[in-house]
Amino acid sequence: MKAQRECFECLRNQAKAHKVPLEKYEALLNNLPKDKCGASPLFSPPQIAISLYGKLREDLGKSDIFKEVKTQSIQKVFELISSLKLETISLQEAVKFSALGNVIDYGSASAFCIQDFSFTQELERLDFACFDFEMFFQSLLDSKSLVMLGDNAGENLLDEVLLRVLKREFPHLKLYYFVRGEPIINDITMADLQNNIECQGIFEVAEVVDSGVKSPGFVFDDALPQAQEIFKRADVILSKGMGNFECLNESQNPKIFFLLKIKCRIVAEAIGFPLGKMIFKRNQGIL
Repeated sequence: MKAQRECFECLRNQAKAHKVPLEKYEALLNNLPKDKCGASPLFSPPQIAISLYGKLREDLGKSDIFKEVKTQSIQKVFELISSLKLETISLQEAVKFSALGNVIDYGSASAFCIQDFSFTQELERLDFACFDFEMFFQSLLDSKSLVMLGDNAGENLLDEVLLRVLKREFPHLKLYYFVRGEPIINDITMADLQNNIECQGIFEVAEVVDSGVKSPGFVFDDALPQAQEIFKRADVILSKGMGNFECLNESQNPKIFFLLKIKCRIVAEAIGFPLGKMIFKRNQGIL
């Protein structure tokens, strides 16, 4: 999905939130090639975010701008789900739990604060406009491997719930969990998983893969060779969040299932469902 005029405005607002002089960021965004409608013919929003957040890191003097926020998110979600009994959770419920984690997002147009996150309240108002669970289940029956493309810190703990239920229901399924290649926004990285004790469990159930991708969305051509090979071989790919959708929705790869909350109008139009809804959609017939 190529960046539209509104995407550039969203990126400007992300820079503005850090209270930095906006001139350099305006220049960075304005100098990108655009068509007559103000859209980028070349780049998705996550690809543009690489340069914008690189400049933010330089100006703020921080290699990981959202490190404290990510730690808070992980601790908060761990506390909220600590009483879950995995043996009582069905696969369908686990998919919904994983979707719920996609509410945690500091890079979208919708405002978010982890301290306001309520597992119970969010679960009660979980509203799916599309839920391709049966297709997903049928795909798993003959599959040998599944790749889950991770998204935000804190969300990874709810992804782990789904991975554990998948391992229980399909014990011979090889599970991979892809993380970002370096810190960007509040996306989960290998260092986040390794440095937060609450996240250690995911290494027991899945092979965690550093994708090498620097953007807040999986760009295949930017991934490390190992990640590209695992991605190509996977029988099922579970893509979490809007960033991964924005980078993969044009692929028409039917192995991909998108699991996300629609947080902006541009993605709503691209996926064909209303703003604010949850989506579990196979990447077949989306385009």
